[in-house]
Amino acid sequence: MRIVGGRRATPHSYPWTVAILKHNRMHCGGAIITTKHVLSAGHCFKWDNYKIMIALIGLDHLDKLKDVAHRNISEVVIHEGFTSTAVRDENDIAIATLNEPIQFSTTIAPICLPKAGEDFSSQVGTIVGWGRLGVEKSSSKFLLKALLKILTDEECMKSQLKEHLKPTMMCAFSKGKDGCQGDSGGPLIVFNNDFRYVQVGIVSWGIGCADPRYPGVYTKVSHYIDWIEQHSKDGLTCDL
Repeated sequence: MRIVGGRRATPHSYPWTVAILKHNRMHCGGAIITTKHVLSAGHCFKWDNYKIMIALIGLDHLDKLKDVAHRNISEVVIHEGFTSTAVRDENDIAIATLNEPIQFSTTIAPICLPKAGEDFSSQVGTIVGWGRLGVEKSSSKFLLKALLKILTDEECMKSQLKEHLKPTMMCAFSKGKDGCQGDSGGPLIVFNNDFRYVQVGIVSWGIGCADPRYPGVYTKVSHYIDWIEQHSKDGLTCDL
């Protein structure tokens, strides 16, 4: 998916954001969670060979790669419960291990993770990405952002997507704004009461892009904290 209805982000204001390219084209997004690991969506890797992908870190503009860290992906762990249908992906989460650790700086930093089970309903979240500007449009060259309201579970279940939703998913919506192709795997973040940016969701699936009838659906990160820690425990995180 990609950011529809977004506006350009201030360069390097979201320093954990990763662009994952395949054949030099925008494939998916991700977020740095340690010096070695990127959190993304399972469907970004399930049917594609990660060995031909490149992770760009510290990036703003896709055509301006000076001082941008390039990393190959040495391993990908997709959640063992990942399943996919014609409409939705379930347990849509993956961790990509970089072939070399990255150095944190003013333009490269990890995103913090929520507490297990933490709820962010009714808060305002931000999505960022380089994905398509619409269903039939091309990808953005520079990083875009959009603000969305995180829906309660009850609001989410009132949508036309209710038969496809699971407790491990969350919805977010704002009229005319959404993720689109190329944004999958990217972070949905909030600025919490501890004055930290926290990744609460992973761009997962939806019907169309910014269709007013449907919210976007995200993997609920707080449901997977133990799993994330299990597969990324050997890297430095935002807590250090």
